[in-house]
Amino acid sequence: MGLLAGVDLGASNLRVALSDGRKLLAGRKEETRLETPLSPSLQISSLLRLLLSGRKERLEGIGLASVGPLDLRRGEVRDSPNLPFRRLPLVRPLEEEFGVPVVLINDCSAAALGEKEFGAGRGVEDLVYVGMGTGIGGGACVDGGLLWGKDGNAAEVGHLTVDPEGRLECGCGRKGHWEAYCSGRGLPRLVALHLEEGRGRGSVLRRKWEADPSSLTSRDLFEAAGKGDRFALEVLEEVGRLNGVGFSALVQAYDPSLLTVGGSVALGNARWLLPPVRRWLRRESFNRPPRLLLTPLGERAGLYGAVALIRREVRR
Repeated sequence: MGLLAGVDLGASNLRVALSDGRKLLAGRKEETRLETPLSPSLQISSLLRLLLSGRKERLEGIGLASVGPLDLRRGEVRDSPNLPFRRLPLVRPLEEEFGVPVVLINDCSAAALGEKEFGAGRGVEDLVYVGMGTGIGGGACVDGGLLWGKDGNAAEVGHLTVDPEGRLECGCGRKGHWEAYCSGRGLPRLVALHLEEGRGRGSVLRRKWEADPSSLTSRDLFEAAGKGDRFALEVLEEVGRLNGVGFSALVQAYDPSLLTVGGSVALGNARWLLPPVRRWLRRESFNRPPRLLLTPLGERAGLYGAVALIRREVRR
């Protein structure tokens, strides 16, 4: 039996791992290189060559989880709001480099599949995964099967509208989307929106914003809240409402018995983000609320899903 490769390509980080189909054996993580449209595929190739060096087992296939939107027919990322290129070729360069099957999937759909086969979703027929990192994405398994959609973008939940007033513009160019407010890139913009309105006097966030508006990060928000900053806590109260609207829409649309949450923002700040969502779902959800928990797979959920996908392809 040979090796399977799992790849998780995000807007900020790239993860590559080898697997025997049951567990991850070895892996590497780097910041995603985006100098040219071919940079990510070249970076993936380099990391895979490094991981395969000295191993006698042959590579059987590559499961590639990527930030979307995807064009599955071309094997590319297209028009991503979080990447600087209109098209990012992935499948063909890797097939030509390694001579093995390469299967492409949305990163959060992969995480949902990973959750179902390796994580908290084992034995669960209906589950939704939400990734809250640089952007916001989702994946859904319904009646035991993963939802793909015509282009592989069935659960691009970050582009649900959570603010009908459209106060903030999403990276995709449309207004009011969940990702524009509650993602790693969106949270600082929500803070800045309220500072521009004159709120936050005396807050450490205002002082940092006045010194350099571009320096605000989501980490600043959570750190200020942890120190009891009143303005930061007020912003997080609004974030809780907006997240509640987004998660509630998923519960009504997919009726899952399990909702798991991952991504760097959620994994590092679950104590601020998950309790308000639980309260919102208990109070506002029409469908019976599901279990809501942080993914036990951590930042590797997408890798596990990529491995599960390519395992299905080459070991039927």
